[in-house]
Formats: sequence, structure tokens, C-alpha cells
Amino acid sequence: MTTTTFVDGVTVIEANWLNDVNSVAYNGTFQTNNVQLVTPTLGTPASGTLTNCTGLPVASGVSGLGTGVATFLSTPSSANLRAALTDETGTGAAVFATTPTLVTPVLGVATGTSLNTSGNQTITGTGKQGYATGSGGAVVQLTSKSTGVTLDKSNGQITMDAANLLAATTVSFTLTNSTIEAGDIIVMNHISGGTLGAYLFNASTAAGSAVINVSNWTAGALAQAVVIRFAVIKVVSA
Repeated sequence: MTTTTFVDGVTVIEANWLNDVNSVAYNGTFQTNNVQLVTPTLGTPASGTLTNCTGLPVASGVSGLGTGVATFLSTPSSANLRAALTDETGTGAAVFATTPTLVTPVLGVATGTSLNTSGNQTITGTGKQGYATGSGGAVVQLTSKSTGVTLDKSNGQITMDAANLLAATTVSFTLTNSTIEAGDIIVMNHISGGTLGAYLFNASTAAGSAVINVSNWTAGALAQAVVIRFAVIKVVSA
């Protein structure tokens, strides 16, 4: 057996039947490699690296955590996450970006690329459902009332040519529009230009276009630049 005495009077006993992890020291502080301490009571170390340490209890072994954080780290549920947060809103399960299920959410000003609903869409108060600025456009018909026009917008305005339209006569022109699909409905309104109430409007749709029919149902001819506002509504038969 060999012994090593340090300057502070600490004696480390080393023997062939004791390996480094079982080295023993008495009456002071010692430092050596690969020392294993069993149930020691430690004070406050000045520094240290705990990279390879295991078994530290979160609830009682980590200080400085906010209220509920230790509970969440031990049991990371949605309810425990909400309890650990200080500025949360709403209740229920945590929500992530892809295909979340929201139950009766209250949304502010939301934007998106599409909205699919299986139930009714209702509006309360003075709100309206429709198209925003930038979604529409305008086009002027040239040459005659039967001249076709092109406007690739889901809503907009068509100013018709001022050519004469005889009494009780219908004229048709094609609106080429990439947003229109077969079976869609074109909602039209005569908003200005000419005699309001003197015309009837109807449209039949196909992929990429619609034939718009304008009828003068008065007893006299009309030569007016009728201004029509329209909106494309998606409709299916099944």
C-alpha cells in the first residue's frame, strides 16, 4: 500500500486492491482523477461541468424556472404548457401550422389563400362578403355591342359600346375570362350609362369564358354605353 500526503494534510490511501474510483481521503479536501462519491453533501461549487451527469430531478434540482415550467418539462402536455405561459389566449390543445383543428376560434383580421367550410358562413353586424380592392378590373367594349372583351378577373366592370340596340332585341358578346369555369354563375348589375331598368342581362359560362346576353325590353331603340358590374360565383351541380 502507498500513501500520498498533500500540503494541506490530506492523505489519500492508494493500494493494489483499491482502484482510482475508490480512492479515499480523510480530514480535508482532496482532488484526484476518477473519484466516485456516494451520497455526498456538497456545498456550493465555484464552477463545474455536468455534461455527463444524469438523474438530476427537474422539479427540485433546477432553480430559476418560472411557475409551471418544471411541471411542463416533466410532463409536456398542452395543459401544462398553457399553465407555464404568461400571455396565452384560449384553451385546449396546442396548435401547429399544418392542418390544425380549431374549435369555435375568434379570429381577428385574417388572410389566406383559400377557405373550405362544411357549415354555414355567417356575418354578424354590418360586415359584408365580397371582393377586395385589387381583385377586380375594367374593360371597354369596342366597335359594337357584339364585340368580345377580355378581362381575367373574378369581378369587374364592362362598359359596352354605344351602338344602337333595337326594341325587344337581344345582343350577345363573349367575355373571355380565365377565372370562369363551366357552370359558374355570373352575377351582373347595370350600374350606370343609359336607362336603368331598360335592360335584361343573362350569361352562360364555359371554361375560360362566358356569353353575355343583353336585351332591350323597351318599346324603343336605345343607343347607350351601358356600364355593367359583374362577379363570378363558383357553383357545382353535385
